[in-house]
Amino acid sequence: MTEDSLRPQEKVYRRLEDRVHPNESVIAAQSSFVGRISGQPGARILGRFEGDIQSEALVRAGKSAKIKGNIHSPYVILEGELEGDICSARQVELRTEAKMRGNIETEKLAIADGCFFEGQIRMAAPEAQPVRFTERRPPEEG
Repeated sequence: MTEDSLRPQEKVYRRLEDRVHPNESVIAAQSSFVGRISGQPGARILGRFEGDIQSEALVRAGKSAKIKGNIHSPYVILEGELEGDICSARQVELRTEAKMRGNIETEKLAIADGCFFEGQIRMAAPEAQPVRFTERRPPEEG
């Protein structure tokens, strides 16, 4: 029996960003928030956020995001800035304009050409390796 067979069956998504929850928390681009976000729905950060994020769904930091704190979520897309750790993740994407200072603990990691990362990476399986990619999607607002 493998670890994957013990997990409940999940819907298969073609892209990580398709995991958006309809009730996700949003910090708008011109806003700032100090505190903690926790809950089952995901979070989309477009402004400034200081504190920890604990989510059971996708956490996405847009290009204008500036986050100081740790992210505990199974799925993370980083396009903005993060000063803190990404913990206990299944899948993490650092997109082209991402800037991160901190550590990453994940099962799968994709790093876009052009992003900045300073820290350590810990992957669950010793044979797992980060995947590098070149973004081909049109730029998104925020």
